[in-house]
Amino acid sequence: MLASIEALEPGDIVEIKYRVWRPAGAGDEVVDRWITAHVIACEKGTWPLLRLADGQATEIRPFMTWRALTGSRRPATIAA
Repeated sequence: MLASIEALEPGDIVEIKYRVWRPAGAGDEVVDRWITAHVIACEKGTWPLLRLADGQATEIRPFMTWRALTGSRRPATIAA
């Protein structure tokens, strides 16, 4: 599911793509890993603050590849 940063709310679950070096036989290789994170804070004019699966905090920055997994359980709004 694709989403915009503006649509994120605390409680949402996202995955962030990290490229990491891994030693391989004759040399090193780069692998892509998707790390799960929970949105813990979203304030207008700032980057969303996330808690990674390992407990570290990070922000979603424009150069990061990420995807939304689930939205928080928000009450439905009824249009009049």
